[in-house]
Parts: sequence; structure tokens; C-alpha cells
Amino acid sequence: MIQPLPAPNPFAGLARWPLLRAALLMLAATLLLGWLFRQADTLTSPEPQHYGRELRRLLNIDAELDTAVLASGEGLQRDFDGITTSMREFTELGASVATVPAFLGEADRRRLGAEIAALRAVVAEKAELVDRFKRETSVLRNSLAYFPAATDRLIEEGMLPPAVSRQTGIVARNVMGFVLDAQPMRAAEMWERLDQLAIVALTLPPAQRERVVNLIAHGRIILDRKPVLDTITRDILALPTGARAESVIHAYVDGYQHATDRAHTYRVLLFVVALGLAGYLMIAILRLQRTSLALAGANEHLEERIQTLRLTESELHLYANVFTNASEGMAITDAQARIVAVNPAFTDITGYSIEEIHGRTPAVLASGRQDAAFYREMWATLGKRGQWQGEIWNRRRSGEIYPEWLSITAITEGDGGVSHYIGIFSDITDRKESEARIRHLAHHDALTGLPNRLLLQDRLGQAILKARRNSTQAAVLFLDLDRFKTINDTLGHEIGDGLLRQVTQRCLGAVRETDTVARQGGDEFVIVLPDLEHGQDAGTIARKILAALTEPCRLGPHELTVTGSIGIALYPGDGADPSMLLRNADAAMYRAKADGRNGFQFYAADMNTHSLGELLLEHQLRGALDRNELRLYFQPKVNAADGCIEGCEALLRWQHPDLGLLAPGRFVPAAEESGLIVPIGEWVLREACRQLRAWIDAGLAPVPVAVNLSGQQFAHQDIVALVREALAEHRLPAPMLELELTETMLMRDLERTIATLAELRAMGVTLAIDDFGTGYSSLAYLRQFDVNALKIDRSFVHDIRPGSSDGKIATAVIALAHNLGLTVTAEGVETAAQQHFLARHGCDQLQGFLFGQPEPAEAFAQRLADDDRRAPHVRLVSAH
Repeated sequence: MIQPLPAPNPFAGLARWPLLRAALLMLAATLLLGWLFRQADTLTSPEPQHYGRELRRLLNIDAELDTAVLASGEGLQRDFDGITTSMREFTELGASVATVPAFLGEADRRRLGAEIAALRAVVAEKAELVDRFKRETSVLRNSLAYFPAATDRLIEEGMLPPAVSRQTGIVARNVMGFVLDAQPMRAAEMWERLDQLAIVALTLPPAQRERVVNLIAHGRIILDRKPVLDTITRDILALPTGARAESVIHAYVDGYQHATDRAHTYRVLLFVVALGLAGYLMIAILRLQRTSLALAGANEHLEERIQTLRLTESELHLYANVFTNASEGMAITDAQARIVAVNPAFTDITGYSIEEIHGRTPAVLASGRQDAAFYREMWATLGKRGQWQGEIWNRRRSGEIYPEWLSITAITEGDGGVSHYIGIFSDITDRKESEARIRHLAHHDALTGLPNRLLLQDRLGQAILKARRNSTQAAVLFLDLDRFKTINDTLGHEIGDGLLRQVTQRCLGAVRETDTVARQGGDEFVIVLPDLEHGQDAGTIARKILAALTEPCRLGPHELTVTGSIGIALYPGDGADPSMLLRNADAAMYRAKADGRNGFQFYAADMNTHSLGELLLEHQLRGALDRNELRLYFQPKVNAADGCIEGCEALLRWQHPDLGLLAPGRFVPAAEESGLIVPIGEWVLREACRQLRAWIDAGLAPVPVAVNLSGQQFAHQDIVALVREALAEHRLPAPMLELELTETMLMRDLERTIATLAELRAMGVTLAIDDFGTGYSSLAYLRQFDVNALKIDRSFVHDIRPGSSDGKIATAVIALAHNLGLTVTAEGVETAAQQHFLARHGCDQLQGFLFGQPEPAEAFAQRLADDDRRAPHVRLVSAH
């Protein structure tokens, strides 16, 4: 019998109404039980699982976004669709998880809310960086697409002077090379080269200058934007969005665990209260109906069963929700691996319903890609550890093979024996396809599908190893399409791209299956031929490729015929590593183009020797002024009528320490290309003036000295100030100096040219147009040039022969000059017939080997001294 508690009973006043007291207690207990049941049932809804899946999606989308940004930054993905979609989903998902689940505790909700706010702040920062990335990428791609194409077009049109064209090509290659490696130490060099090219561009005619300046602008955009884009990409990848998402997940997992613990506590309380209520009912029944003890015990047992069933139902409801709503496929088997249950995700992934799969083993899903040893090892791990996970390939009901990530757990009984196996798997087809696409884009050309530079290096390295192992040869064929830029620029890039795809198919059809056809970029292709018995086999393949190319290509409404030039380098004779073979094949290709195109050339060592010699010569030229190696030689100009010396021309020579005396044609092109022509030209002008003063101081009666001006001097120097300074320094009268300028130089900037010539004439300097008739000036402009004389080019003088009618051009130039009030000097006079012809037609002065070769200042001074009375040189002519 239960003794009453010693404490006061608040329900003592209701003792006379036992039924009312019992009813009130039942009502209070019911309310308490309902509240406890509600608190214990908070985690049975789909919300916790849905919220957790959303958080996991944040990590996946963030990884996809970083992958898309990296692929786009490396040029592997041309559009921003992937970036835009991932960024939109990332932002929307970040907003959707901002609503903290209500079942979490207050502290956990605050923590999770803070983590979500931090995540959204990083997402907003990432969105801003991604927007900048797309803008910067668009600007850079525009310039990258324009810059090489515009450079090739400008060079192939041949409108630029050779030196400028070559400098433009060098700058373009260096800028595009900077795009590939983006080394900061090269940036300053690239900017300097662009600045040099910009200075050269000022010397060009307006149309050409505008195109070069536009080209330079795009080059500067590339140099400026490429580091910026790399920095933005690094900043995007460095943003801790993944870490923040992980922090949110950890905060949610902790809160979920706390909520689970609370629910468990409420379930315990629910059980305790239920037991207390049952006990109270038993006591009440004992007090009220002592005779109904057996019935009270039955009621107590019944209440305990009800509470147990409720708890069991709650747990089963939770487990059913997890099992049914999980996105991963789940399968439960018995100890003999026979399937007893699967969830809807299993059916969605495999195509098998529970009716079709029940009682069968998972072997029905086997794809055959894993062998028996794989499954033996899997079951051995399960038996040893009770768990196995890994990647496996299975087969859907439709027969399609797919990859999945599978985890298997063994469920054991009390005696340690296995009662069931639970398999949980997810379809990773999309991830595999994304990885495969990225790997393919990283190693193949997007337009043609051919191996790119990276994969080409690997294939070429393998070919070299195979040739070395088998004692055979390997060949590299460098193919460049002839005049492809003209097709691309005339018919559009779509036609050009279609042509490149057809060329790809023809090249593939002309080689063996073991050969590699790769695209270097633009219209350049490289073919690697491994394991050749004879080097001439490469020539056979080259002929097949050239023959295939000459077949007409049908591209839309156009039918085109294209040719190519191929350079061939052989391993091991032409190079021991991939870079040397490619470089020598490239040199051979250029030799094939120089030999008329539509052909092939095997590499020969002398192809690089000439280029190396030019490079060394340019390097040595840089110190020639400092080492006092430059010399001035003087050639007389005589009166055509009486042969008296009336002037001379200062001609540059280089006293090379190893090669001896070099003529201008040997080193002036290198000086013009490197920009050294400006200081060298200034030295020539000052040295000519110094020599004139030396002759005057020596008591000789000097003659005017003619000095040639280079185009770069005329464009980039203040010629008027330089001439004025040189004349003043050596106290020379201006008429003693004659400046010779070419037609091409004068036509580059007409307004500036006319103004400069006017200033020089006002100073008293004599001006002459050199090599007249070989340029492209018109008579309309010639009248505006304030010059004193014209010089007939030696090619027109050489046309003068005894008994022929040649010399008409020279006669026309003489007549034209005299009609304009100008004097005429003929260059390259080497025979008496030429002298008499020119004198008979009124030429004013003659210059050439007939009257004296260029000679040092000392020898020319002796000529002046011997010719003190200006004896006619016609008498010297008769002695020859």
C-alpha cells in the first residue's frame, strides 16, 4: 500500500470529488504529454534533410564556379554560361538558406545566422569579382583575338617598311608569348618594346600609322589586362566561400545534434511523465476502487505499451522520411545479400522498382568493368572492417553503364553475426563528364579537336623516346597554310574556321594512325611521325598532305583552293629535344615559303646560321660607336661638263675587328631594326661637319659634303636643331652641307615634311632627293618639296648602253628636274658611254667609280690638294 506523502497535498480540498480531481489531473497530464510529444517530434519533418542538402549543394556549386572561372581564364571555355549559371545558383542558394530552421535552439540559430551572414558577404564579394572577371576577360579576349590577326594582316599586306614590319612581328610574338607565361619580369620589356614600336609608328604614313597605333593599343591592353585578370582569378579562387560554407554546415550539424539531443530528452520526459501518469492512475484506481487492482495493473501495462508504440512510431517515421527522401540511392539486403528494400532514389538511378529487384542480389547491377578480384577484395574488406566504400561502375535497367560512389555497411546482431547490409550510393556521371571535358579542353584545340601545344609536347617526347629505344627516326612536319590570312580577312572568320576544319580532316587522312596531327594556333599545324625507318618517308607524307590540300574545299557558297608550306626536322639529326625539333622545323617551313610556297623543305643547319650571325652582328654594332669603329669614306661628285670636283658624298663604313671593313648594306638594316640608326646617323652628320672644318683648317679648298638621312632620324629627331647645332659647333656655312633624303621618307608625314624642308632651306642647307624614281611620290607632291636637287638612281644609269635606246628614264628625270628649277646628279656612273650620254642630255653632276671609289678622309684630302686647280676629270676618263 502506498503511503501518503508528508508534504501538503494541493488537491486535498478536492478529495471529496475524486472524479473531478482525476479529470483535472488527466487534463494537465494530457496537455503536458502533448507539449512533450510536439517537442520530441520536431525533427520528423523533411525540413532538416532538405536544409542539409541545400547546404551541401552550396559546396558543389562553389567548386563548379571555381572550375568554370579557371577554365574560362585559361581559355578552355569561350563563353560565360557556366560561370553565370553557377554564380546565379550560388547566390540564390545562399539567399534560400538564409532562413534559419525553426527547430534549432536560440543559441544555435544565432550562430548559424552569423555564419550564413558571413557566407553571404563572401558570396557578394565573389559575385563582384566574378563580374569583374567577365568584364576583364571580355576585354582581354577581344584584344587577343584582334592583336595576332591584325599583326599578321598588317605584315602580309607588305605596306610597312621591312624593318618596321619585322619589329612589329617581333613585338607581336613577344606580347603573345607574355600571354602564355605572364612572367612579371618580362612585362617591363614588353612595355618598352611597345613604346619603341609606338615611336617607330610616328614615322609611318597616316593610314599605316593608325593601324600600327591601333595594334599597339591592343598590345597594351593585353599587357595591362592579363596580370589584372590573373589577379582577379586568384582572388576569386582565394575567397573562402568553401570554408564559409563548411562553417555553415558545421554550425547546422552542431545545431541539429543539439536539437536531436533535446528531442531525445523530451522523449525521455514524455516516457517519464507517461509512467508517472500511469502510476498516478494506478494509485487513484487503488484508492477509488481497491477491488479493481487487476484492472489498474492492466491499464498501467496498456499505457506503457502505448507510450512505447508512440516512441517507436516516431522513430520509424523519422527513419522512413530519411530513407524515402534521401537523394542517394539506398538498398537493404539480408545476410545472404538478397535485396529486401530500396528507396525511391534507388529506382530513379537504376530504373529497377522494388517489385523487380526484391529478392535478387546487387549482382544484377554489375557492369562487368570490375573483375572477380575486385569483388573479392570488397567482400574481404566488409568482413574485416564491417564497411567498404569506393567508386564502382554499375548498369541501369536500360543497359546504360554509369559510375557511382558506393558505401556498404554491415549490420551485426548481438552474437556478432551479420543480419543485414545497407548500401548507399550516388550517381557521379555528371562529375565524371565534367572532369573528362576539362581534361579534354586542357589538351585539345577547341576548333579542330586536335591535340594542342601541351599534348603535342607529350606526343613528341614519346616519339623521341620510341625512336631512341628502337634505333629509328622521328620527324616533325611544321605546316603553315599559304595566304590564309587573306581568306580569313576577305571571307570572314566562319569561312576561315571551316577551312581549318577541312584541312584538319585532310591532314588526318594523309597520315598513319600512329602519327599525331596537332594545331599550334592560327593556320599552323604540326605533324609528328614516330618510328620512321628512313627520313625520306617524312617527305612522302609531306607530299601526300600537300596533294590533299590542293583539292578544292567547298565552304558555303565558296569553293576555295589552299596550299601549304611544310618544314621537316628529323630526330636525332636535327635536334635531340622537342623544342629544338619544332624550332628547326619552323625554320625549314620559312625556307619553303621563301622558295615559292606550296612545297616542303628538310631542315639544314645553315637555315639558323644566318639568323644567328645577324643577331651577333646587331649585338656587336651596339658598341661600335663607343669603340670608335665607325668610319666615313668620301666619294667625289664632278661637274658633268668639265669633270671638276664640285662635291662629295659621305658614306658610312664599319671597321669590324673580326670581319674587316663592312659596307652599309651589311649592317645598316640591323641598325634600323634595333633603333641604333638614330645615334649612328647623328654621328655621321657631326663627323662630316668635323671633317669639313678639318679640311678648311688644313688650308684646303673644300667642297660641299652630302650626308644621307635615315627615315628614323627624320621622324624621331629634331633635324633642324641638330643641323643648326652641328654647323654652329664647327663654324661651317650652311651651303657646305647637303642632306640627301629618299622619296619614301618624305611621303610619311607630308605636313611635317614640308615644314621641316622649309626650315632647312631657310637655314641655307642644300637638299636633295636621293634614288629618285624608285619611290612612290607624285609630281603634285614633288612641287611642294622645297629641295635643290634630284639624284638619279644607279639602276637607271646602268640602263644606259652603247647603241641602245635605254636611258629614257634618266633623260626624263633630267628634263623634269630642269623644268622644276632643280639640279640633277647621276649616281653609279661607271663607263665613259654613260658619262657622255648624261653630259649630252644636260645632267649637272656625276658620281660613280668612273671618277673615284669611296676613300678615307686622308685620301680624299690628298685628292683635293692634287686637284687644287680643279683639273677637268674628262681627261682622266680618256685614260681609262
